[in-house]
Amino acid sequence: MPSRVAVRLPWLVAGAHTGLALVCALFFGVTIVHDFGPDVWGWFLQNIATDLLLARPLESLWYLHAQPPLWNALGALLIHAFGPYHMGALHFVQMGFGAATAGLVSRLVLDHTGSARLAAGVGLAVAFHPALILFEAYALYTVLVAFLVVWAAYLASRSREAPGAAVGFVGVVTALVLTRSVFHLVYLAGAVALAALLLVRPTRRQWAALLLAVMVAAGWYAKNRVQYGFFGASSWYGMGLWRTALFGQDEDLLRRLYAGGAFEPVVRVEPFAPPSLYREMGYDKVSKVPLLSRDDMHNVNVPDISAAYWRSALALIRASPGRYARNVLTGYGNFSAPTSMFVHLQPNRARLGWYGELDHWLTGRPLAAAVEARLGGRVYYGSVYYLLFPAVLFLYGWQFLRRPGGWSGLAARVRADAAPFFMAVTVLYVIVVTSMMELGENTRFKFMIEPAFLALAAIVAYRLWAPAPATRSPSGPPSAPPR
Repeated sequence: MPSRVAVRLPWLVAGAHTGLALVCALFFGVTIVHDFGPDVWGWFLQNIATDLLLARPLESLWYLHAQPPLWNALGALLIHAFGPYHMGALHFVQMGFGAATAGLVSRLVLDHTGSARLAAGVGLAVAFHPALILFEAYALYTVLVAFLVVWAAYLASRSREAPGAAVGFVGVVTALVLTRSVFHLVYLAGAVALAALLLVRPTRRQWAALLLAVMVAAGWYAKNRVQYGFFGASSWYGMGLWRTALFGQDEDLLRRLYAGGAFEPVVRVEPFAPPSLYREMGYDKVSKVPLLSRDDMHNVNVPDISAAYWRSALALIRASPGRYARNVLTGYGNFSAPTSMFVHLQPNRARLGWYGELDHWLTGRPLAAAVEARLGGRVYYGSVYYLLFPAVLFLYGWQFLRRPGGWSGLAARVRADAAPFFMAVTVLYVIVVTSMMELGENTRFKFMIEPAFLALAAIVAYRLWAPAPATRSPSGPPSAPPR
């Protein structure tokens, strides 16, 4: 049985966050309904319009190509359950996700260090993070994804005492893949391999459950392939890559490539523009499905438009790989910026006063800005995260590889350290993929892994301080070297 501290601490941390979130909403006016027009849910390009989720939920979800389905499925449930109050209900649901995220972070740190004080400190750091409060009042999947990442890590850590948790781990990763397109089918395949390793000798029933999870996610990809001609979770892949490759490019090079036929005509239009602007280029399909007939990013022509941007982006990257590499580095700088400074959070951030900008100071943004100015603005560093991400990942890799057993004992080391291993791989994966495919909203993408990263950083730091590895006890948190 888990120790009393292991049971109580996550609930205390979650309760502290819930209290803070309610205070911010009730007394400081933090609200999920602000500045977005009459259809708050539908204001976001990623979300299906509220009237369609109300009148045609199943049809709209089936023909969805812009995003994986789970987030909009949650929206449909809330719209039908709460009617005009669905946005307020969403805010409370996201508070729940945020509280669970903070609580699970504290449990992960406790399980892998044995230090209740450290676990409480890191859990409360997540619970009181202004970006968590702000993203809970933001009608996109950021907090949900952060919760799913730490939940998956927790289930991975539980797999030694409860082998069935490894199957649950794959189920949660499947939910990630069906919520956020950053998490690709390849990522799920890696999670299945990790689960099989944790199970040691999976039973037929466990293999069937793992295969079912893969089939559900692959089925969505296959649906998009049949309906729209691309094998993936989101049709926007080409527009994001083009925007990343285009930034800072030489105008003469762009003109030469366009004149030489390397680019598709779509590049004359800014990515994510209304599909009607592409009609004269031949993107003029019509559909009787209401979701696909509107002049927005769910339109039936968007998959073909995005594919054209993809081909153009690849041609540009081949012609100017150095510029693309610098743009990826700039994207990483954006990724490293203080999370609460994301532009869409500004109205609620202003309502919180100094607290809303707390991580701006704690992550050293003024120092990073001074360094950037000293270097003439050639590189954007964002914050101390610019150095902290690679430092923690390098130190974790060093700690992991130097454990006894050599390469022959690699599988045993992964089993013994499943949760930190999963968090390290996930953080690296998200940094690489989002920096390569996005240049703009990278800061928003960072929060998906920030709570898990803070847990990982605490575990890595503790192991540097107390190099002897903690050993998990079936009756409670791991034992640690005496203090």
